[in-house]
Amino acid sequence: MRVEVAPETERLIREEIRNGHVRSVDEIIQAGVQALREKHSAPAGASGSDANNLVELFANSPFKGLSIQFERDRDYGRDIEL
Repeated sequence: MRVEVAPETERLIREEIRNGHVRSVDEIIQAGVQALREKHSAPAGASGSDANNLVELFANSPFKGLSIQFERDRDYGRDIEL
């Protein structure tokens, strides 16, 4: 099978392979098809927009498994005179 993609898509695929997120073009296509199947088989109301917090929002996203800390900035600014 011959597949034609836009130059930007090819750049993104090469970047994902270079970064070690996938090993081949076949693997990235399989992951995309699987994600599409999961999206279409998800029960109504199960989309990320219904998430109650950031943890739920990103629970089934491509960011799953990343060590991301959602902490607020501890800098409270500076005092000013009014």
